[in-house]
Amino acid sequence: MRRLVFIPIIAGLAAVAASSGALIKKEDTEMGFAIVGAIVQKNSDDNVALIKEDSGAVKAVKKEFIIMDKYKVLAVFQNSIHTIDRSGSMYLVYHGKFTEDGVKRPPSVNRSKNNDNYREDGFERNGGTIKLSSTYRDKLVKDDLGKILMQATAEPYMENGAIAGFKMTQIDEGSIYSKAGLQDGDIVTSINGTELNNVSASISLLKSLKGAEHIDIDLKRNGQIQKVTIDIR
Repeated sequence: MRRLVFIPIIAGLAAVAASSGALIKKEDTEMGFAIVGAIVQKNSDDNVALIKEDSGAVKAVKKEFIIMDKYKVLAVFQNSIHTIDRSGSMYLVYHGKFTEDGVKRPPSVNRSKNNDNYREDGFERNGGTIKLSSTYRDKLVKDDLGKILMQATAEPYMENGAIAGFKMTQIDEGSIYSKAGLQDGDIVTSINGTELNNVSASISLLKSLKGAEHIDIDLKRNGQIQKVTIDIR
């Protein structure tokens, strides 16, 4: 595979470009991929974005990663990725759900109040117990994955200088997260007994859940431990 060759000094100009307006603003779909999520950490160089290429491939990318053999990642932010191409052109790539300045647009889904029960075809929640049909699950992880990952923001939650889970914010009402009873401020601490204390391991864990038939989620809400159980029928 051909690798990109960049003038060494160009990467160091990213911050200058951002402040001078030299970054070309592009919606992700114009670039051949979609930004479907991001994990922002204390050290911005460790930020990770999840993208879905037009080919259907889903990849976790961070600084220095080469996207589709075309764009080198200069920086990852909560709502955008800064990249550079072979010609030296630098881009601020944002998802269509956000404006060019990273402000979240209102969700297009119908808004509904979060309560203890929710039911629709293939999905049923009673308190912290959720039952899904396999058809509903497959649609979520295959057809709607990109859209779902953009329906909420997950940021590493730190305790004593270490990751102790992921804090959920910006949850769209009417999204799968809202249907599951999650709320802004919830801190997901473990899934199926595995503590979420490492970014790369957490991404691998989430990918492994695609074929799971039972999922146990531990979370903190207002300092109290709560459990969510998901069974696939």
